[in-house]
Amino acid sequence: MISLDTPVQLSHLRLKNCFIRSAVHSFLGSTDGFMTDAEYQMYNTLSQNNIALIISGHCCVLAGGLANEEQIRIDDDKYIAQFHRAAKLIHQHNSLFMPQISHAGPRAIDTDNLFDVSARELKKNHHAAQLSCEQITVIKKAFITAAYRLKQAGVDGIQLHAAHSYLLSRFIDKTFNNRQDKYGGDIKNRFRLCSEIISGIKEKCGDDFPIAIKINSDSQTDDETYAADMDYVIDKCQQLGIEFIEWSGVDFINQPRSDSLYYFKRINTFAQNHSIPMSIVGGVKSVNDINTILASEIKLISLARTLICEPDILTKFASGQTQKSSCLSCNRCFAIPHIHPGIRCILHWKKMRQQHK
Repeated sequence: MISLDTPVQLSHLRLKNCFIRSAVHSFLGSTDGFMTDAEYQMYNTLSQNNIALIISGHCCVLAGGLANEEQIRIDDDKYIAQFHRAAKLIHQHNSLFMPQISHAGPRAIDTDNLFDVSARELKKNHHAAQLSCEQITVIKKAFITAAYRLKQAGVDGIQLHAAHSYLLSRFIDKTFNNRQDKYGGDIKNRFRLCSEIISGIKEKCGDDFPIAIKINSDSQTDDETYAADMDYVIDKCQQLGIEFIEWSGVDFINQPRSDSLYYFKRINTFAQNHSIPMSIVGGVKSVNDINTILASEIKLISLARTLICEPDILTKFASGQTQKSSCLSCNRCFAIPHIHPGIRCILHWKKMRQQHK
């Protein structure tokens, strides 16, 4: 069993417990960027099941940066009202709502003119040109404007998506960034765009508007140097007034199904050496996993695929109904929505098949 009654006080937010729904793309949005009734129902179910903070799936901040056909958008004022509705729904259950904002970079599907941090050849004979400083300025302003729209919607803050090979993460990581200007080179320069976006949001929305950031804890290139560079990133985030850092990793999809707490050792070391609140996501599957984190210096716990499989898993853990999630870590939740729209989990699909036999 676990307790769900221990609040966590952050700089500007008070969470009813330490549990966060990490951002996962829902595949439930419309093709014109709006939330559907199914999306609102998902938020209602999650907020009814003891989650302190719900982070939305990544929301597109700029045309040319769309990652998914049915991705929720926040690149126009017409999208503000849907976030107000979602926040009001979530707040009814004493949960908080923090949309995640993102730019897909060279993974964008809504443009033929692909750009990346540095020029590179892409799959399927595509090429990405290097972003100019003028283009970077446009992107930076888009993030700031998106955050301001979300503040108008009455959400509880925003999270910058700087992980999983989306654009901001590619600036941070030398795997992708070999620029020779002020946005490339050492970690100070590679984190510069994130820093400028954070400062810009604080200036536009006020110092008390909460900003979180999601970052990879590791890299495919010179991983030990990357880990050392994160000391600068963590200190800079604290200096900039970041509410908390949520750590993920570059290869969570490829982790063995039997493994758990994929990045715990490194993230706990970060937490031991720095006072800014941190959350861990990746392989949190059981009561034992949760108790391991609770015994560490990591203050917050994020769940993603586990909540796709069982939105009520925290309720089950707290009641002693189960000790381990049914999630198979099979990653079919990234494929099955394309085959069976509205369904994310293979176990849900199998159950529906059984019911209709």
